[in-house]
Amino acid sequence: MSQVKKIVVIGTSGAGALAAKMAKKLDPSVDVTVIRKEDEKGLLTRCAIPYIASGDVMVDACFKDDEEFYEQGIKLVTMKAVKVNREEKEVVTADGATYPYDKLILATGAIPIMFPIPGIELAGVFTLRKAGDAVKMSDWINTNRVRNLVVVGAGAIGLETSYLLARKGIKVTIVEMLEHIMQRALDADMSEDVEKYIEKKGIDLKLGKTIKAIKGKDSVENVELSSGETIKAEMLILSGGVRPNIELGEKAGLAVGRLGLKVNEYLQTSDPDIFAPGDIKEYHSFVTGKPTLGQLRPNAVIAGRVAAKNALGYQVKFPGLINCFATKFFNKSVAGAGLTESEAKANEIETVCVKQASVSKHMVMRDKKPYVMKLVFDKKTEKIIGGQIVSDSEAPIRHIDVIGLAIRCGLTASDLTTLRCAGQPELSDDPGLEPIALGSESVFRKFHKPNGDV
Repeated sequence: MSQVKKIVVIGTSGAGALAAKMAKKLDPSVDVTVIRKEDEKGLLTRCAIPYIASGDVMVDACFKDDEEFYEQGIKLVTMKAVKVNREEKEVVTADGATYPYDKLILATGAIPIMFPIPGIELAGVFTLRKAGDAVKMSDWINTNRVRNLVVVGAGAIGLETSYLLARKGIKVTIVEMLEHIMQRALDADMSEDVEKYIEKKGIDLKLGKTIKAIKGKDSVENVELSSGETIKAEMLILSGGVRPNIELGEKAGLAVGRLGLKVNEYLQTSDPDIFAPGDIKEYHSFVTGKPTLGQLRPNAVIAGRVAAKNALGYQVKFPGLINCFATKFFNKSVAGAGLTESEAKANEIETVCVKQASVSKHMVMRDKKPYVMKLVFDKKTEKIIGGQIVSDSEAPIRHIDVIGLAIRCGLTASDLTTLRCAGQPELSDDPGLEPIALGSESVFRKFHKPNGDV
């Protein structure tokens, strides 16, 4: 039985909620209190927010109410936490109440980046972070009969929101400051095909551009770009990223890194009694060991569980970030894991890469669909360090999890040539066209000579 009697969790994000539930599951006798803001009731699957905004799903379908906590005996405090008193080991809320802890899990997540753009305060400008944001967006679209929309940011959330709203008959323009979409997750040779597909679907893609000003009398009427071009719009969505919400941690004197609160491999902050899982923490790349962003729900969920275990005295290491992700745009599915070729180059890692085409089902199946996989190997160690997939089918996207696990296990091209996946004509590609093994064969031949010498 753990010596810990009281755990306080601040925040009901993916990390915070899962941490509270895991702590209570592991030790029902521990007193678990969750402190949250007024707008954080229940537990929301944030991945569903674009679908709520477009009206494709209802909030209730992706929202778990407070019974999830009450059933486990978790106490809920709906009041903003304003101070962490490390000396007294207590959290102070806005109403002056105090909550003592033996261990504190700080899971305040992240907040949207608000760019200093003239007109950003106009009605019709939205960010996508909470269920309330999505509901307000949906109401605005219907009330104002929105026909023209500008989305700022061509990351996964920006692309998903764009395609879902374009299906509703809205004219969408995506503005991205970088030269390619999802530039931190895809190499140019993979993203260019997706960009052509986006434009083919009737969405305007403005790459390498920024918003100069948002104009309108009381609400958004048009948007001026850095190029001087003006775009008509009754609505603008900011999807240019988020930043860690580290205010409480900073005030408490916890060590801060370049991209969030500093934690060790057990998710402990500079105060060993305070843990920081999720978007608030500074992640480190599994491959390079350098600070990196990891603001995806799967990372937060696992980090929350690990933080809870370690708060109770377990010694579970949180592995370096590989950042498996997947997104969808109409019928095009995209996924990635690990480093891109360009990111590896920026980190002075010499690579050997291969692009391998395949199809989603056996060649005999009439409804098979094509996809392309790119594998990135470290030339020095021969280990796989990254992978990307662009597919006309949803099925191959699960390959990215295999690649992510292969990176974590340190598998080489030689190891992956013997990868054997389950095969069935309707459910998988032909075993002879399995792209991870086939692509690894190509890389293996570059690494090894016929006589067996390296």
